Amino acid sequence: MFLFRLLLKNAFRYRLRALLTMIGLVVAISAFGLLRTIVDAWYAGVDGTSSTRLVTRSAISLTFPLPLNYAERIRSVDGVSGISWANWFGGVYITERNFFAQFAIDPPSYLALYPEFILSDQEKTEFFRDRQGCVVGRKLARKFGWKVGDTIAL
Repeated sequence: MFLFRLLLKNAFRYRLRALLTMIGLVVAISAFGLLRTIVDAWYAGVDGTSSTRLVTRSAISLTFPLPLNYAERIRSVDGVSGISWANWFGGVYITERNFFAQFAIDPPSYLALYPEFILSDQEKTEFFRDRQGCVVGRKLARKFGWKVGDTIAL
């Protein structure tokens, strides 16, 4: 008890030094927390993806697709089991505040490469048949009140 009292008494003997020490500790802990958050956010997308899938895209931008003749060249590489394509477009729903990612895809090959997109056989058949069809996540559908069969203008 005596040692603790002595520590407290001398810790605040020079108030400026004590204040600067506390500020330094707060800055150090905050910086560590911020950097740790950045590192975790950087790797967050990796946890839910397949370690056997490689996405190749144009170095310029998502809006510039790779030439279609690259498909056969990529397919001929050893170890490649399948290929597909996705073309991003910047559609908006009603207002620009309602932005969400939209990709035009080749449904059969794309869904074969992304088994985490869980669709029933009937839903897949309907999606493959309707060239204007789309697959929307639950949260997005709930947010905008969409139901299966709705027409969505982008």
